[in-house]
Amino acid sequence: MYKFFFSVIIFLNTLDLYQQKLGYFFIWFTDKANNAYSLTKPDSFLSQRALIRRLKYNIPIDSTDLPVSNAYINEIKTTGAIFHSSSKWLNGAIFIVNDTNIYEQIITKTFVKKITYLKPITTSNRKINSIKFETLYNLKNFNYGHPAHQIKMLRGNFLHEKGFTGDNMLIAVLDAGFVGVDTISFFKRLFDNNKILLTRNIVNSNFNNHVYGYHSHGTMVLSIMGGYKENEYIGVAPNASYALIRTEDGDTEYIFEEYCWVVGAELADSIGADIINSSLGYTTFDDSTMNHTWNDLDGRTSVASIAATICARKGMIVVCSAGNWGLQPWRKIGIPADADSILTVGAVDSTGLLAFFSSQGYTADGRVKPTIVAQGLDNWCISAYSGLPTKSSGTSFSAPLIAGLVACLWQAFNDSSNMVIYNAIIKTANKYNNPDSLYGYGLPNFELAYYILNEVNENVFNRIKFFPNPAKDCIYIENLDTDNKKCVIKILDISGRLIYTEHFLDLQGPIYLNKLESGIYFLVFLSENINLRFKFVKL
Repeated sequence: MYKFFFSVIIFLNTLDLYQQKLGYFFIWFTDKANNAYSLTKPDSFLSQRALIRRLKYNIPIDSTDLPVSNAYINEIKTTGAIFHSSSKWLNGAIFIVNDTNIYEQIITKTFVKKITYLKPITTSNRKINSIKFETLYNLKNFNYGHPAHQIKMLRGNFLHEKGFTGDNMLIAVLDAGFVGVDTISFFKRLFDNNKILLTRNIVNSNFNNHVYGYHSHGTMVLSIMGGYKENEYIGVAPNASYALIRTEDGDTEYIFEEYCWVVGAELADSIGADIINSSLGYTTFDDSTMNHTWNDLDGRTSVASIAATICARKGMIVVCSAGNWGLQPWRKIGIPADADSILTVGAVDSTGLLAFFSSQGYTADGRVKPTIVAQGLDNWCISAYSGLPTKSSGTSFSAPLIAGLVACLWQAFNDSSNMVIYNAIIKTANKYNNPDSLYGYGLPNFELAYYILNEVNENVFNRIKFFPNPAKDCIYIENLDTDNKKCVIKILDISGRLIYTEHFLDLQGPIYLNKLESGIYFLVFLSENINLRFKFVKL
């Protein structure tokens, strides 16, 4: 009896070892030798947009930009392995291995550093719980329609009223698919104005461009940014351009998808995308040996988190959903939401209170996450099935609100680097001075972010005198702009709420603060030639 069971165990272990040599694998290379590309000719592997970004922000072109050695890929192909896609940042490639003899050949190659198992060749489809998904007009006097509140909560309407609606900005949307985007009327304007610059299906190999036949999740996410039908539904970045990149397999959950995320992020960088929206997150998998632990949430363990940080170093802004595990045993944020220097977005309701499902921080190494929050409960988006406005919830929908408004803000200050934009947004959040593991730095105010970024113009500051700071009873403002003495003064509290406003034909004398409680405030100075925001303390 014991001998029988022992033989069964041996058989099962042998079978398991056999199966682990079949499937999708990431093959890590030792170097990038014998490369057809050279760092001296970066225009052969980076687009003009990507090169301009590096030049503008003084970002060096280095070995991470260099594609994987084609000689190594070709040699792996000779074994019979099927090439899927490659990653220059990880220096390796995904291959499909359908014979154990092929696996044995690959591991003997001197340029192969290691091999990581990603998923089996055949998988059984299953229904995924939605928790997996971090689910040319005058725009000065338009009607947002259904999404009005979720945009105005963030003061996105202020940017729109100034004419910043995402023009010349490119947002890469990494998602599970975009069913109906090519037929639904709310996306027609994107196609009419050539705003869909690229589609790519990474999951079904890097060379398959069809993304409209898979999954509805990306459709809803895209609609929050780029949906448009006048007086009925307007997204937060209607004039931005978009790259639709499928990195997520909606039917299964394997670590393979994290590697697809890396490939998609690299593609976004190479085409010159400014922003990545990723309403995806990873924690546990169909194969439990691949599962993450909370200790993995350090921004340096997961390949997707490493890639997200590289995106920031390459000059992009990654906006990532925090996750919907707030009431689940996992509870924490997912991957790559733990990455450093990215905007990880939690969810609040329409009143600014935390949504019950929003995932929590901090990271394993103690950094503040989520970074900020936006409405993610009962958001208006476009249904892929009805083609009409509908309500849906999840940090999947708070993230694109932020991503779209980042595009609008960055359009206004296009010479500013990604981290200047990033920091300006965080500084306006209503919990900036007291962040926590639920709201992060809180709800941002894009009007205040605009004023913060406006302060970098020192020449303008020389035309205004503002004192004292801190102030006890009053403050003095001298308008030295001899061309225009007319101005408007506003005072806002730290959350962006308007406390005081007054119009002046010629500002004379002090502004009295006797009705203000002690605290931190913002004074906004507006004239025909000057638009400034000052932070001051009321004693």
